[in-house]
Amino acid sequence: MGFNVPVTNADKQKSYYKYFLREMAPGDPKKYEAIKRGPSDNRFAHRIEDRNDLFKPGYLNDGKSEFGYWLFEDGTAMTANDTAMPGVTGEIFDWWFAWHPIDRLRYAIWDHDDHYDVYLEDTAKARDLSLSMRERHWGSVHHIWEDIGLGNGPLVISFKRPGELGYDESLIDTEHCNALVCANVIIVGSSDGPDVPVVMTHFLRPVEGGSELRSRFWFGYQIIDGVPVKCIPDGVSIPEIAPVSLLNHNVKEFTNLAAILPEVYAEERDNWF
Repeated sequence: MGFNVPVTNADKQKSYYKYFLREMAPGDPKKYEAIKRGPSDNRFAHRIEDRNDLFKPGYLNDGKSEFGYWLFEDGTAMTANDTAMPGVTGEIFDWWFAWHPIDRLRYAIWDHDDHYDVYLEDTAKARDLSLSMRERHWGSVHHIWEDIGLGNGPLVISFKRPGELGYDESLIDTEHCNALVCANVIIVGSSDGPDVPVVMTHFLRPVEGGSELRSRFWFGYQIIDGVPVKCIPDGVSIPEIAPVSLLNHNVKEFTNLAAILPEVYAEERDNWF
């Protein structure tokens, strides 16, 4: 079996290398087919200004806001995806975001086709046993090299405390939400194209047998001082290939993460060094 992401002989000695070798769990074919049908109706889009609606019970717009991609009139765009995560708790989800960026192989077991490398600016904070899992990834900056369908390029992910991005933290650790991982992201451009600003949210809520993950990516925005700010010029539009590619990738990587995460956590939860 061949993989796109290379590994070293040292990687092959690590306890979690077996997950790199494991065949990835396949994404739902119905999701991939839905993406091929094109953008969703903007009447049912979950706009960034309404991001706290994630805390509402049930599904937004009778589920019409929970999966797809949208291209907006002002040139911005967004994606939404939902992923069943059996056996995953909020603690496990927060642990993953503190644990995986410490070592590139940990990032690669998430998606051995597309996750090439990760550089964490402050590894000491991620390993600080006096901090909670959330505190270890709040304020962390990940430099990522992955292929989201646009080629193997860099991303800079600046993780934030949810309150910094305008989320109501009083509703976390309730029946509405058991983890909320969010960030301002820059998809780094090249000589052929500019940087693309994105706001990322992974909203986890408890369900019977585990959790449900609702992911949002709002293209063209950053949240500054708790307020969403459009960061692309008027008259410029996010190209459709960007949300299409990212949504396909999001389905692929989170389907696999849901399949391996409870087992990885059980075996590696105390492996910080």
